[in-house]
Amino acid sequence: MAGAQLSIFRTVLGSLFVTAALSACAGTSQSSERDTLPRAFQDAGGTAEAYQQSYTGSYLAGRQALREQDATAAAQYFSDAMQQKSDDTYLLRGAFQAFLAEGNIEKATELATRLTQEEGDNSAANLVLAIDAIRLNDFALAAERLEQTNDSGFNVLVKPLLMSWISLGNSDLDAALAELDVLDKYDGFDALKAYHAALLADVSGNKARADELYKAAIDGPAGNAVRLVQSYALYLLEQGQPEDARKLLDDYVEKYPLSPTVNRVLADMKAGKPLESDLVSPVDGAAEALYSAASVIGQERAVGIAATYAYFTLMLKPDFPVAQILLAEAAEGRNRWEEAHKLYSEIAPDSPYHKNAKIRTAWTSYKLDRKDQAIALLEEVAAEYPDDIEAMVVLADLHRDLKDWPEAARHYGRAVDRLRNFENRHWSLFYARGIAYEQSKQWEEAEADLLKALELRPDHPQVLNYLAYSWVDRDVNLEAAKEMLVKAVSLRPRDGYIVDSLGWLYYRLGEFDDAVLQLEKAVSLQAADPTISDHLADAYWRVGREDEARYQWQRALWLEPADDQIPLIEEKLKSGLVDKVKAEK
Repeated sequence: MAGAQLSIFRTVLGSLFVTAALSACAGTSQSSERDTLPRAFQDAGGTAEAYQQSYTGSYLAGRQALREQDATAAAQYFSDAMQQKSDDTYLLRGAFQAFLAEGNIEKATELATRLTQEEGDNSAANLVLAIDAIRLNDFALAAERLEQTNDSGFNVLVKPLLMSWISLGNSDLDAALAELDVLDKYDGFDALKAYHAALLADVSGNKARADELYKAAIDGPAGNAVRLVQSYALYLLEQGQPEDARKLLDDYVEKYPLSPTVNRVLADMKAGKPLESDLVSPVDGAAEALYSAASVIGQERAVGIAATYAYFTLMLKPDFPVAQILLAEAAEGRNRWEEAHKLYSEIAPDSPYHKNAKIRTAWTSYKLDRKDQAIALLEEVAAEYPDDIEAMVVLADLHRDLKDWPEAARHYGRAVDRLRNFENRHWSLFYARGIAYEQSKQWEEAEADLLKALELRPDHPQVLNYLAYSWVDRDVNLEAAKEMLVKAVSLRPRDGYIVDSLGWLYYRLGEFDDAVLQLEKAVSLQAADPTISDHLADAYWRVGREDEARYQWQRALWLEPADDQIPLIEEKLKSGLVDKVKAEK
């Protein structure tokens, strides 16, 4: 089924020990509005006073706000409660969690000092204080605080990384590298270990070790990591090896041509600008460690915790655009559009991420119902970067989201017109424009684009499915469609929409038993789709299973099909598949 393929775009830009409660609530609210307490009945004299807020009520309200991921409201509730009972440990812990989740690290640090004087697990508080000590270059205190954190959850990653930079802050490179060996106990940290080992040697000034460790990292699993490539290239430039640096960067751009950071370094090299690393101290390294942790944690879908670590990163390095971007993406991923808009807007104009941030600012403006502002921003970017297509793709996606298919097709076309050569990675552009044309009832143009997308990506299951389903729906090229859909199902056997397409093809070919078999699978995989249930009902009717067909038609109505399908399904429920009812849609 092709309908499910419409949402193909995503322009782009990769601690549990903090407590389970923080994991559940580490997000900031777009609104600080709080529930108001009910007012008392008026007395005979016509006066009234609000019920006085109790610290118990504020505490419970704060806990509920945390559960609802409204960290701003939670912080206010806990603050209110602490004004009445400032020595309550439960209130203190709740307020600490809320301020961490809100990103108010200054207030969380203040409360962390008080928490470490209380009984119980103060691991999160000691982590915050360790990071604050690193900020102040007090590495002895940082080590003392970090030693008091536990060794579970995400701390198995964070603690060794931070301890290694603390050791380097104490001028002991060997101890710093030894701290990283703790990561060997866990799978998946090899690349991160190699990257930070090279950085440690680089910042220490030990050229021999840096040469050795950078080469080992670039030849290992971290070799495609943009942060490593950028750091190594800048190191090579500092060592007077510009040709080696250029080759490293050129090789990366050949694989990842849209990298903003690497392309900026190459452009600056070409312009003869002086280039040097901004990672020059153990504090910078610790910030990099926290950003690394935030990236890894974000990949584990613990978005709130990842955001907290991004805030920790900015605590050590306030002007760190990759951490700002990570925070903005986390907010966007949780539909916190106002927060994401603000964060993207704060990326400096001279940052290599500025173009992408401006594009995402436009998208968040659109999500905030500021369509004209979004379009204006995207047109600005398109004019500012005449060889770039990303702003126009997002502009097309904006119109696609509005179901304005002709405008979507037009803007995808503007992007296509800017391409000098068509590469395999451009398949999605033709696919998207093909869908826009098809939805605009411009089938010849749609078919041409879908065929071009298939030429660029011959085995992509979504392209195979959309083109083949479109042919089936038009009762043309059925044998070619069959071959394509069999291949698509073999590539995505658990995609209910693609299985539905194959079943509907068998129906059109009159192979009703095979149609039933495939459509039953499709319904089991995508149970809530009305069109698939309608297809299965038609196939049941053709094989004589009329009661089951009527049930599936009724079920399709329950699932709220498109308005133009409702009368067709209702007529089939009433009369079955008779000549006056067109079964094919």
